[in-house]
Amino acid sequence: MRLLSRDSSRRVPWKNGLGSTLEVATDAAVPGGGWTWRLSVADVPVRAPFSSFPGIDRFIACLEGPGLILERGGARQSVPREGAALAFPGEESVTGEPAGPGVRDVNLMLRRDRWRGRMTFVRGRALAVEAPLIVVHAAEGSAALRAETPEGGVALEPGHTLIAGGRVDLARAPGGAAAVCELHPID
Repeated sequence: MRLLSRDSSRRVPWKNGLGSTLEVATDAAVPGGGWTWRLSVADVPVRAPFSSFPGIDRFIACLEGPGLILERGGARQSVPREGAALAFPGEESVTGEPAGPGVRDVNLMLRRDRWRGRMTFVRGRALAVEAPLIVVHAAEGSAALRAETPEGGVALEPGHTLIAGGRVDLARAPGGAAAVCELHPID
């Protein structure tokens, strides 16, 4: 089990040069190194195309703000604010359009040949998950969260990220919000 503070996050530019993302957790051996999974948070101030990530599966949820619409293949989809994240292949042509000011999303990216997984965004409710690798990011501006792991309990302050394996039980926390990621390695 590891607990990352918000100070361990780093800002990285988008591949398309139109913005930046806050990388909150990754398996990269060194900052800026190659990764097989990454969890990040990005502000979406204006309509813009997403960067292309061939071979990557992406999962996105709306963290803050009035909402985010994705345009994919001529269709428009609302990005969920709670529950299962919207999944799409990283090589797909996608444009994001904020529904107003202050939109922030959370984005899990997995190398398709190394991982399969999912992301669930919870707001104020309990959730139990089991997976070889679990990443839980407590949203900024939310209440502190309590998580139980096989190695013991931990308090997740806003902006902190827990990386664990096996099982994580996230306690119900009114005002709490978190991205909960379950990752399974491809054998």
